[in-house]
Amino acid sequence: MELRHLRSFLTVAQELSFTRAAERLHMAQPPLSQRIRQLEEELGVQLFERHTRRVTLTHAGQTFYAEVEGLLGQLNRAVDACQRAHRGEIGQLRLGYSGRASHLLLPRLLLAFRTRFPEVALDLIGPLPSGALRTKLLEDQLDVALCFLPLSHPAIATRSFADIEFVLALPATHPLAQQERIELSALANEPFVAYPSNQGFLLRSSMDAECARAGFTPRVVRESETSQVLLCLVAAGTGVSIIPRELQYQEEIGGIVFKPLGPGALRLAHGMAWLQDNTHPALSNLLSLDLPEPTQRNLA
Repeated sequence: MELRHLRSFLTVAQELSFTRAAERLHMAQPPLSQRIRQLEEELGVQLFERHTRRVTLTHAGQTFYAEVEGLLGQLNRAVDACQRAHRGEIGQLRLGYSGRASHLLLPRLLLAFRTRFPEVALDLIGPLPSGALRTKLLEDQLDVALCFLPLSHPAIATRSFADIEFVLALPATHPLAQQERIELSALANEPFVAYPSNQGFLLRSSMDAECARAGFTPRVVRESETSQVLLCLVAAGTGVSIIPRELQYQEEIGGIVFKPLGPGALRLAHGMAWLQDNTHPALSNLLSLDLPEPTQRNLA
């Protein structure tokens, strides 16, 4: 039983006229009549009563029509869903994000994507350190990650949205707090508070690299995955830290002084990362979005 036979039967049953049905199907009437006869022979039943001036469904034809109508309706919906999935208009996308990227990029990205593609479900996974997101990408547990860059691996592609500068964060009571600029090497003997080491935090590895460039290894006395906790530790005098510049505007915690790092200081980018061979259509739509850059504020 071929699909064209079922479509032909459905059209004749709806029109109750071989002439009108043939016109709808853009075919001649004799081949249409032959299709219906072939279908009746295959089923072993008569589907239509053929009269001189009209055509009616038999009882068997009425029953068959009800089933075929539902079947073809379901098939049409399946075809439509298949084509929409191919265009990336429906489906699910696994999106991981780091803590800071969630502040910088995630709200704008979600708004833009859901406005354009409201029927694609975004499975949000995070917050996680950038290193952990890199691992999940490589293990095919994520389609895309919003994180600090770079994520060095030949299989990973990235798109940067903005650069991240770093600043020194000191307690307001620190002896150097009133100086306009501070050489990082002057803090070599100071206690530091920082993001955890060996857990994939690019913010921590960036701080360690910057201190190494200044000629010392930071003596970290407290660690936290949360930026707000780090700032509270700085304000309490537990230690100094090197943090993303934008934290001084987003976390309203008193008792802290922020100072710029010297020329040539390390910078990170934040943006999106994905596997180059990921062919998910919804991912292509996500990557095609033109997101406005976040407002940049100057360091006071």
